[in-house]
Amino acid sequence: MRSLRTLTVAAGLLGMTPFVALGQTKTTPEQLLNFKPSLKGVEYEAVTDPAAIKACKVETVTDANKKQIGWALRDGQGKLLRRFLDSDGNRALDQWSYYQDGFEVYRETDLNNDRSLDECRWLNSAGTRIATVKSIPGDVKEWKIQINGWKRLSAEEASKVFVQALVSSDLNLMETVLATPEELAALGIPTGTIKQVKESAANRVAEVKTILQNLKGWNSQTTWSRLDGMMPHLIPADPSTSLKQDLILYENAVIFPASTGGAANAANMAFLQVPEMIKLGDVWKFVELPRAVDPTKPLVASEGGIRSSLFQEQGNTPGVQDPEVEAAMKALATYDEANASAESKTALAQFHRGRIPLLQAVVKVAKSPDDQLIYNKQIVDSLAAAYQTGLFAPGLSSLDKLIESEKGSKLSNYASFRKIFAEFAAKNDEGGNVMANQKKWMAELKNFVDKNPKAEEAPDALLQLASAHEYNAEEDEAKTFYTALTRGFADTDQGRKAAGALKRLDLVGKPLDIKGQSLNKETIDTSKSRGKALLVTFWATWADPVKKDLPELVKLYQKYHDQGLDIVGVCLDEKSEDLEEFLKANPLPWPQIYEPGGLEKNPLASSYGIIALPTMILVDSSGKVVNRSLRSAAELEKQLEKVLASKDGVALGAK
Repeated sequence: MRSLRTLTVAAGLLGMTPFVALGQTKTTPEQLLNFKPSLKGVEYEAVTDPAAIKACKVETVTDANKKQIGWALRDGQGKLLRRFLDSDGNRALDQWSYYQDGFEVYRETDLNNDRSLDECRWLNSAGTRIATVKSIPGDVKEWKIQINGWKRLSAEEASKVFVQALVSSDLNLMETVLATPEELAALGIPTGTIKQVKESAANRVAEVKTILQNLKGWNSQTTWSRLDGMMPHLIPADPSTSLKQDLILYENAVIFPASTGGAANAANMAFLQVPEMIKLGDVWKFVELPRAVDPTKPLVASEGGIRSSLFQEQGNTPGVQDPEVEAAMKALATYDEANASAESKTALAQFHRGRIPLLQAVVKVAKSPDDQLIYNKQIVDSLAAAYQTGLFAPGLSSLDKLIESEKGSKLSNYASFRKIFAEFAAKNDEGGNVMANQKKWMAELKNFVDKNPKAEEAPDALLQLASAHEYNAEEDEAKTFYTALTRGFADTDQGRKAAGALKRLDLVGKPLDIKGQSLNKETIDTSKSRGKALLVTFWATWADPVKKDLPELVKLYQKYHDQGLDIVGVCLDEKSEDLEEFLKANPLPWPQIYEPGGLEKNPLASSYGIIALPTMILVDSSGKVVNRSLRSAAELEKQLEKVLASKDGVALGAK
């Protein structure tokens, strides 16, 4: 890390001090690239390839009067990489900006001209947070930069900062995302909660140590993946409560990690349960420390908290668990834990049949309609799962009775949807006519959508229909359902996937530019293969057809690479460690773009509506797509010679 003191000296080399005339010293790309963000964990475009560095261009930045106020660095394609400015005209650099994909993602600023940083901002795709920082003197060559507060911080970003603090054992950073007793008192939070927060703060070191000891599967390279939670609550500042202003909070959210260290089995990584987060102005903070949760054990919702304290303050006791509810939930959790290892069809059928009366007992004592719906849906799931084994025929009639008795409700829609899939799976297991089974399944899905166009399950049904038609090479029908999804459910995951699929189906003859990060956080940009033939392959280590074909694809790469063939992989594994382990055993000679999310939620998979693996897209030397649905190395080889022989590009057909 370069200190701000070092940056001030370097500014003289760039002609930014009164002692050196502007333009007197030539500034090189290497000099500007030598500057790094002062904080760890910043994601920005790092240029390390010598040829790419050589292609970079330095340009001066001027104000409205054509007076030089700083320097900018662009890559060989003209995209911004760095921008360092004197924003107030005092001839000293005070703003350092870093870019990703041509957009500014991180900025450091000296606000008061004291030659030390005061503020760090994350922008555009990097988020919204604004941190206040202070410089801590170290040795002569280095100043440490420490975050001491936040001006703006979303709930998601607060959870990301907490994970970073945990992994790096940075208690000072952790404290910046934990609400203080003084902040809670200013909101009018009940004194009982404030007392608990004070006690927790006094035992912080021991409590953090306990969390670290229970973070199964975590290591020094574990990173944040996402924050999952239900809708936030708003508690109004009514006269009947002690609140001094409206309170917005999350309860029982979950923080999921992503590991890049390759040491953890993804299925066994602990996650963090968040009892409460509250919004303080523009900053979200934790009321108490999140708790480490073993993924192999049932997740139990946190009890108590601010809402409970407020109810008790008014003489109510909703925070106290109803004895009947507690007993029913405990019986269900005990049963689930005792039967978690069920694998055979017989064991699975028995497990789900035995779970149904326990779920019915929970529904009977549940107080809210939302809770009743959650556990009634689990009853539907168990009926369907037991029926699918082929060992519980009454499951189907039970679903029919539930559908009829709850007709028109969310539960009836859910049961109808699950029944369609249960019947389809059971018939395929029986070994019947697969095509006939699929035809009936698709007809039932369409009938479901026609009858329930606004049901919560409608986007899933439409995506299943579109995908099935595309897989069967019925692209006009597939486009009809994809279009229906984009029009009716544009803001859903399924709607975004459908929009991507429509784009993919229309790719031939159009440019393809894909950019992403490797496992080592280096930027991979397909536009750098312009002038060569390029194959972009969407794949995953769990997809058997991909793994079987990879040796042949490697042979083709080795045969044609010197003739102008590049390959870029887009791996859709859920966890990065799966890809890391695979590449250790099966090294591949081409780069891999990786982002978490898997086939369902990976941004690139959604952007191109990827529904099957492998999906391979062939691009000619002009950068235009000539084939967007290759499935094997053999199919690729049939077209390679023609593409490689063409200097101006060649369209090979609609596929």
